[in-house]
Amino acid sequence: MVRLLAEIMHIRKIKGSGSIEDFPYETFSVKVRIKGSSKKTIKTPKGIKGKTMSIKRPFLKDWMVKRGDLIVLNADETKQCITELGIQGKAKKWKGFTKKDIDSDGYKEILFNNPFITAVLSPYYGARLYQLFNKGSHKNELYGGCYYKQKGYVELGGIEETLGKHGKPDRLWNTSYTLKSTKGKNTLTFITKIKEEKGLSIEKKFSFFKTFPGLVNTVRFHFKPAKTKKKNKKEKKQKKKIALTQRIFFAIGGIPNYMNLYHIPEKSGLHTIRFNKPLYKRGWDDSAWWEWQHCHFTPEPGLIILENELSHEILIIFFSTSKLNYLWTGDKNKTPRMHITYRETKIEPRKEKEYITVVATGNCYCFSNQQLLFVSKGSITGYSTPLSFVFYSQSDKERKILIDTGSTIKTIKMKRLRKIKDIQGRIFYYTMVAKNDINEINATVADTELKVRLHLE
Repeated sequence: MVRLLAEIMHIRKIKGSGSIEDFPYETFSVKVRIKGSSKKTIKTPKGIKGKTMSIKRPFLKDWMVKRGDLIVLNADETKQCITELGIQGKAKKWKGFTKKDIDSDGYKEILFNNPFITAVLSPYYGARLYQLFNKGSHKNELYGGCYYKQKGYVELGGIEETLGKHGKPDRLWNTSYTLKSTKGKNTLTFITKIKEEKGLSIEKKFSFFKTFPGLVNTVRFHFKPAKTKKKNKKEKKQKKKIALTQRIFFAIGGIPNYMNLYHIPEKSGLHTIRFNKPLYKRGWDDSAWWEWQHCHFTPEPGLIILENELSHEILIIFFSTSKLNYLWTGDKNKTPRMHITYRETKIEPRKEKEYITVVATGNCYCFSNQQLLFVSKGSITGYSTPLSFVFYSQSDKERKILIDTGSTIKTIKMKRLRKIKDIQGRIFYYTMVAKNDINEINATVADTELKVRLHLE
């Protein structure tokens, strides 16, 4: 999130004193003039530079400020400034999307809504999938710590890309992207040039669906070196190395605690690990769960299931195993996160490389024999609830689903989601509307062992 740099114009002591870790402080009312963004890599919101406002904050007695000094407004002070000055503006409908400043930082995010999800895209912070709300639980499944780390890096949350080694942040995570005209409905494309890598640009495309509880995220790199008058063999062989990592911050159920589970598919079945396992022996059983730092996996097939143990809501991410180096999960910091780290590759001049992920939400699931069935619950509207049943298999075979509402049993052919390049297997789905007099729905995919049961409230 942007933090503003401000110049102190006037300072006045008010009531309020105490100590912070034995350092005494006093509270002041400070009138400031906004100078711009505190980081040069982040653009200053329009209409705010030169504006004045008043804030209240404590200052340590040993490090007192004076008129003319520069200070960095914290997140709450920045929001206060944006709100008081009315910089965030009104929400606006645009081509099936909504433009709205949801976090009062002076920049408008782009929102997409269907019956099952609300997806929030942030063009100004790496064109990232910033938030993803599961309408069945009304929770944001993507999460961020929003605190400063080394070298000014801020964990904003969502899904961000980096070309840094082992997923370390670089320019991509907060670069401002330009919206590019895109053919087709429910699709947005953003593009930017990478200043540190001459000739290299990155394009991010998001594709949404009217009745599917998820989206497709495509990251595409283009390499177009500058043309030279003299051609030689070295220029013809010129290539650019790429080692992409996607950092995914999440908190299934909206809370980043030990209820967050990672389910990684392997040939023997699902391998489950817990975020922030207690360091000492658990009081409610006989087994000791020790703290872990990080784990590396190579899933088969290419998906991971992130679940809240209490509510059973899930976030599922599909990715390409042919390009995968490893999947990293860790709990070194405050927020659950994972890295999808792809193998290093080279791009030839006038060529491109792309990486595709599918992200979907659900409210219960079943996994067996390398196949997955889950159901996503939408927002209750009037006297009905939308439901979407999603099935994943490595086979392209036509699929049928049996729906049992307690009073009726129906067998229905499932639709194929469009074929997604590099994603192993095929995704099928069926969407329906359940009346509110139905208390429970059971569903199973024909010729499989998969079965889900959803309680409707």
